[in-house]
Amino acid sequence: MSNATAAAATSPSADAAQSPLARLGAAFVGRLVIIIPYLWLLFFFLIPFIIVFKISLSQTAIAMPPYTPVLDFNGGISGFLDQLKQLSIDNYTWLTEDALYFNAYVTSVIIAAISTLLTLLVGYPIAYGMSRAPATIRPTLLMLVILPFWTSFLIRVYAWIGILKPEGLLNQLLLATGVISQPLIILNTYTAIFIGIVYSYLPFMVLPLYSSLEKMDYSLIEAAKDLGCPPTSAFWKITFP
Repeated sequence: MSNATAAAATSPSADAAQSPLARLGAAFVGRLVIIIPYLWLLFFFLIPFIIVFKISLSQTAIAMPPYTPVLDFNGGISGFLDQLKQLSIDNYTWLTEDALYFNAYVTSVIIAAISTLLTLLVGYPIAYGMSRAPATIRPTLLMLVILPFWTSFLIRVYAWIGILKPEGLLNQLLLATGVISQPLIILNTYTAIFIGIVYSYLPFMVLPLYSSLEKMDYSLIEAAKDLGCPPTSAFWKITFP
């Protein structure tokens, strides 16, 4: 009885002494799960980004490395600060003065906006149809969306080149069926760019939309119809948001 009483008396104090360490260890493990991805981003994204940003503020030189100034601490803090003062925004000023780069940037933004809209118009019906399909075939439909990722991106782009070029499969089919009398010029045009972008990034549009639509409570649609809401209004007021 005395041993049991002593053990019962000492166990709370032992647990109290160990609990902070246990909590600290659990907190460290929890933080470690977050720290590892952040370290990965630090070494492989942020640091290279800072290096490229420094190069953009430097001037070209026929030397190794081919950019000046070379930042180092050999001259102490004052020397390092002097090197920082040699950095300039001349390269960025030159970009604003050259219409070639400005037009290229504006064109890229326009192409990105139109491609996003086209991808949404194509991907939303696909995601909506997948979310309303029977649960037994949803995994198959999901696999069909993910299937292009099993093939190299470069190979898929080259396949589209073989389809869209003047002597490609599309023109051969249209010529054989008599739809056209001479090959269409599609390759190296904005049409080909939009086709390639929409095809390449369609899964990235379908998967997030499908994830959201699948979780939606479709009884809300039935309730809206019971209350006299037209199907179009129910879609825009419930499903689309």
